[in-house]
Formats: sequence, structure tokens, C-alpha cells
Amino acid sequence: MKRILLISAHPDDMEIGMGGTAAKLVRSGHSLLSVVMTDGRRSPDPDLMGPDAMARLRKEEGEKACGVLGIEETNFFGLESLANEDALQRSAEKLEEVIMQFQPDEVYTLHPELDRHASHRAAGRVTVDVMQKANSKAHVRAYEVWGLFPHWDCLEDISEYIETKLAAVREHRSQIAAIRYDEGVAGLNRWRGVFADPHQEKSPARYAEVFINLR
Repeated sequence: MKRILLISAHPDDMEIGMGGTAAKLVRSGHSLLSVVMTDGRRSPDPDLMGPDAMARLRKEEGEKACGVLGIEETNFFGLESLANEDALQRSAEKLEEVIMQFQPDEVYTLHPELDRHASHRAAGRVTVDVMQKANSKAHVRAYEVWGLFPHWDCLEDISEYIETKLAAVREHRSQIAAIRYDEGVAGLNRWRGVFADPHQEKSPARYAEVFINLR
């Protein structure tokens, strides 16, 4: 059994980027811990509930989504953003503590360069920096959300888990009310499964998620 750490900038990043793989890892008997750095208060707020109420709701949605995937524990750092040096320092300190306690064998995070969302890139950079500082031997992979990978090192068949993944994404009801992330990522995962390799003789999967090795 491996200890696997999943890192997100926002409460729905992991579910969108690698929810199928997460459910697959749970089914395989591994121990998963989810970390969410920000509280999501700056997310789309279609009901105009305000940032504090939005933060509380997004935590509830995140807990429910992880429950759908079978992840029993989520560590919410509760930061308002990753937009300044103080927030980045606090997220690094919190993540270092998690890594020292959890001692992961594998870590999944957002890409520090290829993701088009600034907070996602920040989360990826913090992850890589903390892993190096902690001298961890864990394998680190990036999953894709806002920024499609032009290449990848690993393709994971999630055909058996696509409905579980989409159910988890849909637990983030406040967000898909504004943007249909579930529909978008279902199309992406289908595309990844079909167009995996221009030289393939057949598609390796109906639905797939892809990852890039960071170290």
C-alpha cells in the first residue's frame, strides 16, 4: 500500500484533473490524503452569497466530493489566496508539515509552468520547492486542469471510474452552476483516451487522464 498525497490550489482542482485516477487508487487499496490550499472564496459566486459563505460552502462541497471518490481525509489549509509572498510562505509551511507527518510515496499536484491559472502554477511551485526542501524521495506528478499538456509521461485509463469522477465534480455545485466543468473534463478525458498516440493501432482507453513527471 502506498501513501499518496493529492494537492490542489482550490477545492475542485483534484477532482477535475485526476478524479478518475484518485478513485482508481482508492480502489487499489492505497491511502490517499487530499490537501486544498485555498478556501475558494474568490470563486464564481452565482448566488451572491459573499466570500465568507462561499468559503464555507466550498469546503462542504470539497468534503462531499472526496467522499464520492472514497478519500477519507482532506486537509484544508484555509488560505484566502496564493497571490502574495506571505500566503505562499504559509502554504509552504503547512505543506511541509503535512509531508513530514504523512511521508508520501507519491505526490500529485498542479503543473508549475504549463497550467494557465496563476494560483495553480503557484501551488505546483510550492509543492516542488517543499519536496526538495524536505528531501523527500516521493515521486511527483502533475495533473492538468487549466492548460492542456502538449506531452505527458503517464496515461491512466479511467474508463471504469469516469462516472465516479463526474459525480465528484458535480458535488461542486456552486461552481458548475457557473461553468460546466463536468462536461468539459468529460470531453477532455474522452479525447485523451481516443487520441493518445498518432501511431496507435487502437485507442488505449475510452476515457483517460494524463500526467507529467515533475521529479
